[in-house]
Amino acid sequence: MILEGTVKSITFHSPQNGFTVLRLVESSSKKVVVVTGTLPELTVGESLRFEGDWGRHPKFGEQFQARHFEIVETGNRNLAAYLGSGLFPGIGPKTAQAIVDAFGDGLQDILDYEPDRFREKVRSKKIKGFSARKVEGFLAHWQESRHSRETLLFLYNHDITGSTAKKLWMKFGQETVSKIRENPYMLCEEIWGIGFLKADEIAMKLGIEKDSPMRLQEAVLYSLQEASLSDGHCYLPSATLIGRTLKNLRIDATDDDAVQQVMAQFNRVCESGRIRRHGDDCFYPPLDNAEQNIAETIKRRLSENELPTYGFERELVDWEREHKFSFHPVQREAIRLATAHRICIITGGPGTGKTTILKGILHLARKMGENILLAAPTGRAAKRMGDCCGEKAYTIHRLLEVDPVTKKFNRNETNRLDCNLLVVDEFSMVDTWLASSLLQAVPESARIVFVGDADQLPSVGPGNVLNDLLQCPRIPSVRLQHIFRQSGDNDIADKAAKINQGITPSPIEGPNFHFIPFETPDEARAHLQQLIATGVRSKIDIDLKADLQILVPMRKGPLGIIELNPFLQDLLNPGVPRHKMVGVGWSVGDRVMQVKNNYDKNVFNGDIGTVYSIYKEKRKIAVFFDEKLITYQDDELDELQLAYACTIHKSQGSEYPAVIVVLDSSHYVMLQRNLIYTAITRAKGHVWVLSAPGAFHQAVRNNRSTRRYTRLKERLS
Repeated sequence: MILEGTVKSITFHSPQNGFTVLRLVESSSKKVVVVTGTLPELTVGESLRFEGDWGRHPKFGEQFQARHFEIVETGNRNLAAYLGSGLFPGIGPKTAQAIVDAFGDGLQDILDYEPDRFREKVRSKKIKGFSARKVEGFLAHWQESRHSRETLLFLYNHDITGSTAKKLWMKFGQETVSKIRENPYMLCEEIWGIGFLKADEIAMKLGIEKDSPMRLQEAVLYSLQEASLSDGHCYLPSATLIGRTLKNLRIDATDDDAVQQVMAQFNRVCESGRIRRHGDDCFYPPLDNAEQNIAETIKRRLSENELPTYGFERELVDWEREHKFSFHPVQREAIRLATAHRICIITGGPGTGKTTILKGILHLARKMGENILLAAPTGRAAKRMGDCCGEKAYTIHRLLEVDPVTKKFNRNETNRLDCNLLVVDEFSMVDTWLASSLLQAVPESARIVFVGDADQLPSVGPGNVLNDLLQCPRIPSVRLQHIFRQSGDNDIADKAAKINQGITPSPIEGPNFHFIPFETPDEARAHLQQLIATGVRSKIDIDLKADLQILVPMRKGPLGIIELNPFLQDLLNPGVPRHKMVGVGWSVGDRVMQVKNNYDKNVFNGDIGTVYSIYKEKRKIAVFFDEKLITYQDDELDELQLAYACTIHKSQGSEYPAVIVVLDSSHYVMLQRNLIYTAITRAKGHVWVLSAPGAFHQAVRNNRSTRRYTRLKERLS
């Protein structure tokens, strides 16, 4: 059914998903009707044609539910309302009406195609308050509004809405539609959140054939990049890549003709260099280059790796005497290796003395007058490292001086870091991309010490760099296994070590390690409520909102972070007004997490902040991150999520005084040893494990972590 009319008022519009409720003056009957649908930001006075159906809302009554829409030519009366709606700076209702009266019919065509004629006539008519400066500003806004509106209409009609549509317009401007028509699959690469299936759906609407070479080639490329972004692979075997491509194309593997067509286009992509093959290994070329750069840089360092260590022992003995402390032999060996080689690795779990070793390394470096740089992948890890070592520590992105426009690093092989010693903590979190960039930026003469826990989860991004380097016998490394007693006989490190060996601790319960079984999600929530009310503070005196972290394996499910965060918000930040934006009730004081890198704002994936203020009328939120205040418009709030609960993956690099780990049977696919080990080792003071029947024991037993396809180990040999 078709409905046509003029926008009388906008009742509601969500910039996040485009859902809109408006009142429309129907063209034929002149009745005011309610229209709902996914629409761009419209303006009073615009004329639109909708395709959809009438429906009845149980509370608000009869509504027209629009599926598709288009702007139609606006009559003079409506055009005056449109121009005077506030969309055009300096143009009020009186000036708008004067412009319409001066030009009559054909005003839109004149504005679109004859701006000089418009300027001339405005000068001759001498419209009051419409100066030459305002005329130029008005014309510029008209063209911008015209093109942006046409573009947004196109995007919304293809279900690309809210912040995603805005990002496309900001990036490509007037060329957005032509670029999408030329190759809809570029959306997969250009915009975060648009996958192949969505781009493919748009391509089908635009008339691209299912057997189009472009479609098949883009499916191959997307499948390879998806394997990198989603699963951490640096390459895929050709058969695996073809299998993933067929799945994305929804092609049955028994359809021989369709499979042969995909194979033909796969070969063409490889021949063109868009996929680089090494035997049966298929690499995305930039990732292939990154892995090769790591290998070559390290091999150059290994060729001249031995450094003099005169006075090493004497200085350590002096430090021990001053601090009334003696290094363990394995700690002393780790310090010696770090002092005597251009590259070395120190790995070990919690309580194994990594921080003590770092202090020894830094003491010797200061004595030698070296310029020291400390770095870690996340802001929290960098802060913790700096506090422990008495030196300022940087995130790797900040150390390398990321350019917010190009997203490239200003520190590189032609503009290296100024240091004699670089120490990188939490190196297990560093992926292939970042490791390559970092290594290229370090002077050849400088020493590098990588520190991390090889038994934790691998990096979110592609590769398994720390473990691959540890498998290279030429790289000096120390694996710390002895657990040094902590103050108060904290048993978390001991139990984590047993879990890492596949042993369920016995007894499970201990001074700092607590185990609570549950049968149902409701029972788990009841336990959480009790712990937050009294249980946690009975063991440790902390600010619950700031220092307690709930960790779960997954985002979805009855005990995933999507369901848990609003529940925990009511418990940890009660009695504070909620302001609903983009489907989330935000409150001042909320704990939030940045979930993607934003180079413009200088905040990065995993950064934790606190909501400082909410400007509901202006639809924006201010968040306090590490001594800086960052403002988000409502169409940017997809970058934030409540963080009372977060995934275990997102917690890497962080430590908390108290941690509650929730393991449900619905998390079956994620219940692996390195996951539970990572979760438990986030706790410094106390950890509570809430487990459904068998979930904890299953995680401890399951050491079958998903293999990542990398070739770094072979390239180092």
